[in-house]
Amino acid sequence: MTAAHDLRQPLERLYREFDYTSRVELDAIRFPLRYPDSRDREIVALLSACLAYGRVDLFSGALEGVLAKMSPSPAAFVTGFDPRRDAGAFADFWYRFNRPRDLAAFCIAARALLGRYGTLEKCFLAGDDDGRGPIGPTLERFSRKFLDADLSPVFGRGRISRGYRHLFPLPSVGGPCKRLNLFLRWMVRREPPDFGLWTGVSPARLLMPIDTHIENISRSIGLTRRRSRNWRMAEEITQKLAAIDPTDPVKFDFALCHKRMSGDCLDRRDTVVCAPCGLKTVCRHWRRGRPRA
Repeated sequence: MTAAHDLRQPLERLYREFDYTSRVELDAIRFPLRYPDSRDREIVALLSACLAYGRVDLFSGALEGVLAKMSPSPAAFVTGFDPRRDAGAFADFWYRFNRPRDLAAFCIAARALLGRYGTLEKCFLAGDDDGRGPIGPTLERFSRKFLDADLSPVFGRGRISRGYRHLFPLPSVGGPCKRLNLFLRWMVRREPPDFGLWTGVSPARLLMPIDTHIENISRSIGLTRRRSRNWRMAEEITQKLAAIDPTDPVKFDFALCHKRMSGDCLDRRDTVVCAPCGLKTVCRHWRRGRPRA
């Protein structure tokens, strides 16, 4: 893997010079950013992150419809949610693993937790033992609160749907939990493009959200050699980035992810596309001989 001292300069430069403004509107973070009220932003951030799987244009279209039904205040919609009266608002929702009742269950669980804790941040911190250790156990407890909520108005006999479980993965299962780690990045980091509403969690504890873009570019520049996208890969990549910035290791996530999403990185050597790239000095495709014909 590439040494941290070789990665520091190109990654810091990418972070400083990246055009965040032009890419934010192509990212799921644009949905919570629409809401100035912190209560709305918190709820919309969690819902947006939970549904942020698959192609951005597909889940964005589905999410637009949901938010339109929750308008003008998603937080007020959730805290006043009555499944008998309001579940029909999601009747036309259909996105991959998720169905209308999954959104109704989300609202029921969020309503109960907000009623108990006041905010999602306080709910999260209630499961945080010392505020200093790995984020995994705390994230596990947060997810379980949504899974263990009384969802009987939606799921009879306690049989929670596969789609609802998909919204709240558990770190103990071993997956990367990309969407929940993405939610934490938005809520905790204080620097753009993130909005840092949660002040009770240190950015130093965050874990890199690992999707296919981060997985591929991380292997290209030597942040990991792992072939399986899982929790251990997320830990390894984060540990390597923490050697560059221990106070904020996931700050590179947005720029690295969108470098791949935009087509500026093809995960191969291309003399035209790669010409302006500042990561060539640490990219395995440029450190290994000449390109094949």
